[in-house]
Amino acid sequence: MLAQNATQIVLASSRVINPNLTETDFNNWYNTVLLPGFMEHQNASLGVRYRATNRHNVSASQYLAIYKTRSAPSSWSTEAVFSLAERTDAGIAKRDIGPEDVAIELSTWNPIQTFESLREKTGQIPPGRPKIVVVVKIEPRAEDEDGTELEDWYRKQHLDMLSMLPNYRRSTRYRSADGSKPRWLAIHEQDTPDIDPYAGQVMMNTEYWHKVFTGIKIFDATHWEYYFEAGNSTEKI
Repeated sequence: MLAQNATQIVLASSRVINPNLTETDFNNWYNTVLLPGFMEHQNASLGVRYRATNRHNVSASQYLAIYKTRSAPSSWSTEAVFSLAERTDAGIAKRDIGPEDVAIELSTWNPIQTFESLREKTGQIPPGRPKIVVVVKIEPRAEDEDGTELEDWYRKQHLDMLSMLPNYRRSTRYRSADGSKPRWLAIHEQDTPDIDPYAGQVMMNTEYWHKVFTGIKIFDATHWEYYFEAGNSTEKI
């Protein structure tokens, strides 16, 4: 199924780099200053923040924000990000927060596919937004430079197999807006973080999977739990 509109998404990963900045103050600033400022300037209808569940080192991102917008630039600079946040105290003891305190990386993505489980389509799901997202970035192997095999694997096998998991809700897939690598992105939404080990082993051991992933250049999968949102709460990612 193709995405139904031309809405882009912006991914914004962030982590605190100033040891004197507490996570509480960082999140207060992000939720009350940066998030609404970014959404206003980029005409974003939805902004959802997630917290990392599998962060293994201090250089990895702590938080991920997903914004839905129709007017995002294809590339970003650090200065442009912080210019969207007014330098106000925002209840943080009159403390400015800038690039010396927080590392933020942004990227813009164009939609190519939306896939929903039967439970999602028929409304047989828990209320509210799915609590877990798995974000997968892929750059295909050299023999699949245009991503044809990767596309076929997603559309003809992988998403159908995912939809059989009891906690799976939906997936949205994208291509990089500026062509930078990795060029493919998938966001899988689910209600709980667990996955049956046997099911995972089966999905990642099919003939199709081996064809696509043998020699793959980039495969980066990160897991995130829902933290905060602003905007249209009824809108899906």
